[in-house]
Amino acid sequence: MTDEELVERVLNSDKEALGELFRRYHKPFFNLSYRFLGDHFLAEDLTSEIFLRIYKYLKTFDKGSRFKPWAYKVATNTCLSFRKAKTTFLFPKIKNENGEWQEKEVVDEKTNLLDEVCGNEIAERVQKALQKLPEKYRLALFLYYFEDLKYNEIAESLGMPVNTIRTHIKRGKEKLESELSDLI
Repeated sequence: MTDEELVERVLNSDKEALGELFRRYHKPFFNLSYRFLGDHFLAEDLTSEIFLRIYKYLKTFDKGSRFKPWAYKVATNTCLSFRKAKTTFLFPKIKNENGEWQEKEVVDEKTNLLDEVCGNEIAERVQKALQKLPEKYRLALFLYYFEDLKYNEIAESLGMPVNTIRTHIKRGKEKLESELSDLI
């Protein structure tokens, strides 16, 4: 069943369809929230807020459009609204087994894949390099590489022209390459 069909069912008060949309989009929206916040628990709260807003505004969804870009637009706007309310990103620290403070790590398939391919140290450097990027580049790269959205879907989600998205991705990659030049 397509997302659009599920939306139609949700609008007709089908709770199972709402649950299916949640299952399909929980992990991608959690990952988006986590990359914005760097904190697992706050990301869960923000993910819940994203779903509340999607549900609240679902009746404004244009049935002739695709749901995925619309939902990502709601998700990114929710993250950006939260970001504006905070002055800095949160970089929570936890104590490791030696009693030293270190940044908390997210555990998801893509992070684990990066760890397996590159090793923990390199994966950590890549994550830190991503955090140093300007938000517009980081968000475009995340949606393109981690969420596998196409340029036009990212553009629609962020309310920007496709060429601007291409530029953000290109410049973000260039900044990453510069930051990680000793690894390349």
